[in-house]
Amino acid sequence: MPKPSSDHLLPVNGKRPPAGTGRLDSGSFVPLYHQLKEILKSSITAGVWKANQMIPSENELAATYDVAVGTVKKALAELTREGFILRRQGRGTFVARPDFGRSFFRFFRFDLDQASDGVVPISRVLFAGASRPPSRVRDVLRLSKRERVLQIKRLRALNDLPLMYEDLYLPEKTFAGLDRMDIARELLYPLYDSRFNTPIIWADEFLEPRLATPEVAGHLGIAPGAPVIFLERIAYTFEDKPVEFRSSFGRGDRFRYHIELR
Repeated sequence: MPKPSSDHLLPVNGKRPPAGTGRLDSGSFVPLYHQLKEILKSSITAGVWKANQMIPSENELAATYDVAVGTVKKALAELTREGFILRRQGRGTFVARPDFGRSFFRFFRFDLDQASDGVVPISRVLFAGASRPPSRVRDVLRLSKRERVLQIKRLRALNDLPLMYEDLYLPEKTFAGLDRMDIARELLYPLYDSRFNTPIIWADEFLEPRLATPEVAGHLGIAPGAPVIFLERIAYTFEDKPVEFRSSFGRGDRFRYHIELR
């Protein structure tokens, strides 16, 4: 495998530093590995390294920043733990591309005897357009009172069985034009990344049982008052910036929760 060119390194010590990076301060109370981690994270955020791109080796980073290889190892270990990079045995270290493609199946099954691998839920958009956000949405997305959001209401189904009713809010200035796109067969998070340069890095999710309102029941094809699972998600891009507020109502009779603990 060819080695990364010197253009991919983060210059220091008098050389041109790329936007969003800083210098290590050996006199600081902040450990050097943590300083280096934040510099590398800032470079990923600034687009110096793109998703799936190989970053310089541990030895190259150590030489560039004039630190011990052990310091670099600790910085990279932290970035790996936080999901910014991944290590591929025998190939190198790469900027990670988060995969949320199977998040739907963490909660809802459509056929106990049928595998869900490779299946994308079909979405029927009920509403898509600009609106003024509710106060809570505005606070969560850190928007000013004058900023608008794109609101998308959609019904997600598998094999013609409606499973989830969703109400999403996105900052309009970040996702301008998304409301005019056909997203019936699209997973939104890869679309955020490829079309709007806004990858989802992590998300906060809250789950609670509720009873279906007449509106939710009508969309899901169940009786009013039937059990539903309410999911609220706040999704973040780089630098812990919230870019999506999502409320979802799923059929209680198709609910399951799966988590793997190691």
